[in-house]
Amino acid sequence: MAESSTKQSEARRSLDRPLTTLSSSSGPLAEELQCSICLDVFTDPVSTPCGHSFCKSCLNQSWDNSQTYRCPLCKEPFSKRPDLKINTALREVVLLFKGKSGESTSEVLCDICDDIKMKALKLCLVCQSSYCQTHLEPHQRVPKLKKHKLIDPVENLEDFICQKHEKPLELFCRDDQTCVCFLCAVTNHKTHNTVSVEEASAERKPQLMTMQTDVQQMIQDRMKRIQDLKHSAKLRKETSEKEKAESIELFTDLIGSIERCHSELLEMMEQKQKAAEKQNEELIKELEQEITELKRRDAELEQLSHTEDHLHLLQIYPSLSRPAHTSSFTEISNDTHVSVEILMRSLIQLQETLDEKLNKTVSTELKRMQRYAVDVILDPDTAHPILNLSEDGKQVLADRLVFEGAKTGQQSSSIDEI
Repeated sequence: MAESSTKQSEARRSLDRPLTTLSSSSGPLAEELQCSICLDVFTDPVSTPCGHSFCKSCLNQSWDNSQTYRCPLCKEPFSKRPDLKINTALREVVLLFKGKSGESTSEVLCDICDDIKMKALKLCLVCQSSYCQTHLEPHQRVPKLKKHKLIDPVENLEDFICQKHEKPLELFCRDDQTCVCFLCAVTNHKTHNTVSVEEASAERKPQLMTMQTDVQQMIQDRMKRIQDLKHSAKLRKETSEKEKAESIELFTDLIGSIERCHSELLEMMEQKQKAAEKQNEELIKELEQEITELKRRDAELEQLSHTEDHLHLLQIYPSLSRPAHTSSFTEISNDTHVSVEILMRSLIQLQETLDEKLNKTVSTELKRMQRYAVDVILDPDTAHPILNLSEDGKQVLADRLVFEGAKTGQQSSSIDEI
């Protein structure tokens, strides 16, 4: 209890030694001394293994409500709950900041005034009372009272008084690093190295200056980091806006190209459809003509199958045996109408039927003629002039030159005679 009080009293006395440059940087410094959980200046600051600092109570409360232990700021996980110890150096900086900014000071009233309490000007550690300007006069005049220890008025007087001996804490024990009164120095701290609080405070000032320099450097580093982050964010925003505009332009052009391609495709499909329809119509017309021709041939074959004019049958057989001219079915595209496909299949079946019927008719007729075959010898004297007979008189061929001249109109009378 006494040790805690002495440490607090030492911290309180440090408030009487404000730094001249602290006020000029209190804004950024306040941000650096702010707990990211409660968003207030640190109270009993503790540091996590990852280096971030928080109020001890804030961090404990955060971890008490969680089954895992992570840094609330950077989210780094810890395998076990860290043992939290107050960062004394950071706490000293916080106390300095609070003292300069006036956060920890309040108006202390004179303990002697009866009616209207006046603002206290000084506090006497020996008398343990606060005095206004009027009631402080004896301490400035009476020789015995002049020896009393006067400090700036504070609310927590107990922090400056030894709780055991109720004496001012005027000495500092270097061995225990705590403030003690005169009686403590000659009893419990008799063999310890003790000095006045003024001397101990003077020794701490260089350390505080070093701490202040470090804190100011941290402030500058973080301010520069903030500027860099803002600049990076600005560049990212500008780049993002540029990329967004470029992507919109790209997709607009792409959509336009797709629409043009779609329009061209529809037009192409329409032209193809019209061409296919025209082709189908022409093909149907041609197929219908071929069907008419095939039916005519079928009728002719039917007539020849019952004829007794064997010579005529043999003469026209070569022309009948040749396949009838038909269209190439591969010319029909895959998207031809179903009715055209059915018509084509019907035509194929009809052609196959006619071929089969022709072959059967000719074969039957040849067999029948072979039963009545005789050895015939043609007479060259009675043969037509365009005919050439073989030497044995059993074969006859037309003269090609004479026949071709007849085709062009020459010797028409001979053709008519045939």
